[in-house]
Amino acid sequence: MIYLNNAATSHPKPARVVAAVMRSLTQPPREAGRSSGGGNALEDLRQSLARLFNVARPDHIALLPSATYALNLVIQGLARPGSHVITSCYEHNSVLRPLYHLRQRQGIEVTYLTPEECTVEKIDAALTGHLRDTTSLIVLTHVSNVTGAVLDVRQVARIAAQRGIPVVIDGAQGAGTVPVDHRSLPGTVYYCFAGHKVLMGPAGTGGVVLPDDRLPQMIFGGTGVLSVLENHPETLPLRHEAGTPNHSGFEGLLEGVRFLQEDGVSALYAYKKELIEHFVEGSQGLPRVRLVPNLSDTHGTGIVSFYLEGASPQEMAMVLSDSFGIEVRAGLHCAPLVNGALGLPARGTLRVSTGAFTTHDEIDSMLGALGALSSLM
Repeated sequence: MIYLNNAATSHPKPARVVAAVMRSLTQPPREAGRSSGGGNALEDLRQSLARLFNVARPDHIALLPSATYALNLVIQGLARPGSHVITSCYEHNSVLRPLYHLRQRQGIEVTYLTPEECTVEKIDAALTGHLRDTTSLIVLTHVSNVTGAVLDVRQVARIAAQRGIPVVIDGAQGAGTVPVDHRSLPGTVYYCFAGHKVLMGPAGTGGVVLPDDRLPQMIFGGTGVLSVLENHPETLPLRHEAGTPNHSGFEGLLEGVRFLQEDGVSALYAYKKELIEHFVEGSQGLPRVRLVPNLSDTHGTGIVSFYLEGASPQEMAMVLSDSFGIEVRAGLHCAPLVNGALGLPARGTLRVSTGAFTTHDEIDSMLGALGALSSLM
């Protein structure tokens, strides 16, 4: 199987990630506060993530089950009832659905920036034009999981800081794809990340970079330490971590981050840029193949979506899998507003997303399969 669905979950995982997970599952647990031997894997992971994201204090990184969990934690903790929130049409349902529930339950108002407004040239004017006195939060994705477009996080943070508005960044696709320099971002920026995508870790891992300790506590329970307290500990990172952590998953994520750091984010970006440009160039002229515009010309995110005129993306994905042994993603990609905003087919698109182990030969195989399908229609 040729795997081109890395924006969903990266595959294959580095051997060291698999080995770390297996080691954790086959040896007695060594969890800090919950076993006599203690354990440093979680703190080692925080240190590695702090270096990756340039975070001043590793204890300001909360390790959580997923980016979805982190986004819910921050959005529901910061959006004030009856206030106004700015987001975009690029957003994943991990942002859209929490905001929808807050609209229903707490009466918040939501403004959705168009893809064009999220470009480097227009984001300043767009945010400034939509800001209100009641705006309590700005929530935007760093990298679109449909088009691969990149948001200029620094511009957003600067504008928000001028008004004292916190920013939440969905970094599910951005973490490990483009450099993140959290320490240099002005204002109050929460960066939510997933472990199972570019960071090469297992599913069930993620977290959030916290700018301070003002995010309200949303979960309460055991922490393995300070058990005598009636209240959940308020110090970071325990303030937002409760219950037994996914220790094997986080040990795998630690090795995934180390793997990424060996060659560096920029090197992987450059390689994925080669691969996507290879695909884009090879798809030019194929009958009925229509590429979805990126709008930021950043092919290094490793993502490109397209559709075949008159064909169901779901059926095409099935044919690619069954007849050609190629795995891609089909549909709305959990980001349903992008289609309408960009005038795409109602049933969505096909998405090719590359990873650290994707090869040029695999891109050639994909192009050959796409050429065969487009010529038959």
